[in-house]
Amino acid sequence: MLGYSMELNDQQRTAVTYCGDRTNILVTAGAGCGKTRTIIARAAHLVKQGTDASRILIMTFTNRAAREIKQRLKSEVGETAESMQTGTFHAFCLKVMSRIPKSFEINGLNIIDADDQSSLMGLIRKTAVKKLQGPKRGFPSADQLLSYYSYSRNTLKDPHLYLESETDLEKDHISLCIEIFGLYQRAKEDRGYLDYDDLLQHFTEMLEKKGPLRKAVCSLFDEVLVDEMQDTNPIQFSILKHFSSEQVRLFCVGDPAQSIYRFRGAQFKHVHEFDSIFGNSIIFPLSVNYRSYQEILDFSNWLLHRSPYEYRDNLEAFRGKGNILPRVEDFEHQSDEASWIADHIVSCTESKIPMTDIMILYRSAYEARSLEAELIRRGIPYRFIGGLVLTKSAHVRDIMALLRLARNPKDDLAWMRFLQLWPRVGERTAERILETINTSDLSNDGVIRILEESFGLDNPVTSAFRGAVQSFGKPVACVKSITNNLRPILSQRYDHWQQRAKDLELLEKVAQNYRSTSQFIDDFTLEPMNDTQISNEHNDDAVTLITVHSAKGTEAPLCIVAAATQSNYPHFRSLGDLEAEEEERRVLYVACTRAKNELILTRSSFNRNAFWVEHSPAQGEPYFLQDIPKELIVETQHGWSPSTSGGLEGLQDIF
Repeated sequence: MLGYSMELNDQQRTAVTYCGDRTNILVTAGAGCGKTRTIIARAAHLVKQGTDASRILIMTFTNRAAREIKQRLKSEVGETAESMQTGTFHAFCLKVMSRIPKSFEINGLNIIDADDQSSLMGLIRKTAVKKLQGPKRGFPSADQLLSYYSYSRNTLKDPHLYLESETDLEKDHISLCIEIFGLYQRAKEDRGYLDYDDLLQHFTEMLEKKGPLRKAVCSLFDEVLVDEMQDTNPIQFSILKHFSSEQVRLFCVGDPAQSIYRFRGAQFKHVHEFDSIFGNSIIFPLSVNYRSYQEILDFSNWLLHRSPYEYRDNLEAFRGKGNILPRVEDFEHQSDEASWIADHIVSCTESKIPMTDIMILYRSAYEARSLEAELIRRGIPYRFIGGLVLTKSAHVRDIMALLRLARNPKDDLAWMRFLQLWPRVGERTAERILETINTSDLSNDGVIRILEESFGLDNPVTSAFRGAVQSFGKPVACVKSITNNLRPILSQRYDHWQQRAKDLELLEKVAQNYRSTSQFIDDFTLEPMNDTQISNEHNDDAVTLITVHSAKGTEAPLCIVAAATQSNYPHFRSLGDLEAEEEERRVLYVACTRAKNELILTRSSFNRNAFWVEHSPAQGEPYFLQDIPKELIVETQHGWSPSTSGGLEGLQDIF
């Protein structure tokens, strides 16, 4: 007996209780096989066996996952769970470096988000491009430059070699890109900024460079547990290697069949080749699925078995069969597909099925537009996950800018945004005030005096900054002070204010979960949240529309994988690249394995505004839903179908 309440099957128990001499443990857990349960049970087991909870580190990929794990651990080991270090790779690196900044040779810990990175890169690019000889057309935008630079860093590739091998840039453009990357790094260092990639890169480079520092950091822990191992990129993987090199035991849980973040640098081989990469390892497979009926798993298993890669997943349903085969619904036009999905939702509600039981998955947000329009037209409530991130909204960024200034008056980017909110303060005026601030006493009182001289004692600019500084020690009070002081100017500046005002209420709600305003700023910057995540989306009875990449870790009784066309699975941009095509197979696998009771795939012949897309792939082009065994699905053709029309020749029968 493990001595705690969590029930485990034989496979999970074997992995959780392993105490052999292997120091690198991999648990390959298929979809719905209890990955989170297993990692929580392992942590609880270690504590029950006498391991000091403070010497257990749990690494996750989202703050949301970290919070869930910590909460569930409390039910197993009580308040002892609070002693465990649980968080994302980025949050862990930030926490360590903030404790001993001198050891990591950093002069600032002000984290900037993607929009700030873009602004800073844009300023540098604007100056640098003027030096470019010849045509400037085709030179990467600021966002493209950031994407190139970030990918090369996260994959530990030399930026110059990466640009030469992976882009079509000309040689002189590549040389200027490398120069801009260097200027961007120096600009951040001068301002005490760190971006997301700096957190990981600086952490692992310092541990590589300084053996005593590596030993000191790694010796803080006996066990490192890693969730979603398949999502690690090379720089995150290097951090795990540091722990392993210092004989800290790794317990990694992942599923190579759910590796779908290649565009972020995640590498499929980290799970697939775990034993050969680490050595002294042992692998435990989990194959009992607790989510879906066997019919859904049979279809999902078939999808993987068609791959040239060897996956360890062959899922078996704990629930057995549900006597409902997956369905494939074929339509002529995208509008027909959207109309049918809406009809099906209405039919479900008439059968007393809650709309919260229905999830509709799309390969991209673009594909969902047709259905969104149909749902709006019919008045069917829905929420979309995977769309606008709350912190990318201008009015929310204005609030965050003042929060950052209350913490650090040296934040140039935040000053430029905050000052230009106000009437008659343009870029030049803001730069002049900023220069005065930077060349003067940078204490909060010193800054307030400068604002008083520039704007007046009771001017809203001065009052807003003063209020933020005075209330900074209390997160909720600080957020409320800022929103109250900025609301008059923001309501004049932005349209649709009634909806935007709700976002500010959500910020106050989130702040209630924090004891430290700095932690609130860091978490919001490191992991931006969308409004549906914050507002507890499951309270309202509404259908969920979600992108597949946002659907990891979710499930629903009825899942509809919409727009399951040849151009989406595999996505047309992946064609010709085997690794990219296979990741697209995994994307479809993730989508299908979200379904608990019923799985429906819909597709239309005229899709993505293309003139004609046939379900059967063109010669040499793959399509994952080709030749599905008849015993695995029920297929229905609504109207004309290319499979019976004779391909292009069938067009003459339509027009």
